[in-house]
Amino acid sequence: MSWFNKILESIRGNEDFSDIKSSKFREILNGDILTKKFLTKQYLLLFLIAALAFFYVGNRYYYEIQLAEEIELKKTIQDLKYESLTNSAELMQLSRESNVLKMVNEKKLQLKESEMPPIVITDSLSNK
Repeated sequence: MSWFNKILESIRGNEDFSDIKSSKFREILNGDILTKKFLTKQYLLLFLIAALAFFYVGNRYYYEIQLAEEIELKKTIQDLKYESLTNSAELMQLSRESNVLKMVNEKKLQLKESEMPPIVITDSLSNK
């Protein structure tokens, strides 16, 4: 930390910096402090700090927009998931054998239930 102390001592001993320390509140409000020697040498640094501050604020604003959109999309996904589950349950209910027979009878279709059990076809190649 000795290098840091050396830097602080060089700043404290600088007459340009002592000019700023002797500034009054009125000079700060008037903007006369910006004409001091120490600050005129540091305009690029002040511009860089201001640019980084604008970038930081803009980045934060963009992040908040993205976060709100993400939350909205998560809600939409959850709603669609529940809707899918509801549709799946309704389809299962409608596709039950008893419900199919009931609908066939209601619509008076001339279909009847097969009396023969289904035949299972096996492939001898798939068993290997």
